[in-house]
Amino acid sequence: MGIVRLRNRGWVVLAWLGGCNTPGARDDAWEPDGTGPLPGSTSDGTASVPTQTGPGTTTTDAVDTTLDTGVDESSTGQSYDCTPWMTPWIGGPCMQDGDCAYEGGLCLREDEGFPCGTCSQSCAMLCPDLDGAPETFCVDGSDVGIEPTGYCLSKCDPELLPGNGCRDGYECAALSRFMEPGTTAGVCVPEGYWEPMTACQHALVDRGVAFVPTTHELDHPDGHPELDCIIVDPVLLYSPVLGVDLRGGGGDTDPVLVACETAIAIADTAQIATDMAPIGAHEIIHYGTYNCRVIAGTSTLSNHAEARAIDIAGFVLDDGSQLTVLADWEDGVAMPVTPEGQWLRGFTDVLWETMTWNIILTPEYNADHDNHFHVDLTPGGMFYE
Repeated sequence: MGIVRLRNRGWVVLAWLGGCNTPGARDDAWEPDGTGPLPGSTSDGTASVPTQTGPGTTTTDAVDTTLDTGVDESSTGQSYDCTPWMTPWIGGPCMQDGDCAYEGGLCLREDEGFPCGTCSQSCAMLCPDLDGAPETFCVDGSDVGIEPTGYCLSKCDPELLPGNGCRDGYECAALSRFMEPGTTAGVCVPEGYWEPMTACQHALVDRGVAFVPTTHELDHPDGHPELDCIIVDPVLLYSPVLGVDLRGGGGDTDPVLVACETAIAIADTAQIATDMAPIGAHEIIHYGTYNCRVIAGTSTLSNHAEARAIDIAGFVLDDGSQLTVLADWEDGVAMPVTPEGQWLRGFTDVLWETMTWNIILTPEYNADHDNHFHVDLTPGGMFYE
């Protein structure tokens, strides 16, 4: 497991001023089995009454995102930005329990090791969520130096808090769910508490690539229990990557599970796509990264099974035009004649010349690749067709 360590670089946060003008908490009780009113609603209209979407999960209307410009320093004297959330919620800063003005709110204080304090809540396995705030996760308090019982913490969310997806003074670590060690999530913990970043993760941070470290349980391809799908240094890579949207074939831009070295190669690929002449791309369309399977017709693990590969199906260029491998690659033509074909051939040539990937399979390789480029990082491999 690793962490992302990146200090606040001017991101906009949803903030509330801990200890000041705290809204009143509801008197209704929330039951962890999903019955009864849910926490997160306040009596002064700051947040609306939540509605249940699943056991232990809540959503509400969007919270007030007006930014409070006040910035406090941590009482420890360290230069953390304690600018708080507008609506008191799990993960926001606090000085005392009363600052966490929702049912069951409690404050993990600075003197317990949490910079500027952080709002929490006791939990058995699940925690509630609030629209406009990072999702939450129930962790074992012993993993963050407090009592060995369940506490709700905020998940790392690079889409709301660019960089490490955490408030200033916190870093992202992959922790197990309380009482369910097989389930993990990237959670915001005090800086320096968890395991240090890998060199690869440091490289992602240095390049400004948004990711969350994660874990991956041992898996096996269908029909091959003797084969192990293992990911070395797994991370969830967030879109956009260096300004390039990473869009799945179904249209989503969800984070993709990859080995960290694959995330580096995808970042290099995004940069190459941006710099292509005469016009760059701002979107890469792909058919997936991790997939615990064997190479078709063999009993050999695919590089997808170790999250070292991505299948690239097309691009959206900066002028709005779209190129796809299926429609625009010129099969069997050494020197493409169409602008679209030239762009695609030029792209794979640059990938090869820069050794961004050491295996590149285009439609020239076989019919199975007529609609995508398969690129991977096979150890010791060297092939382009």
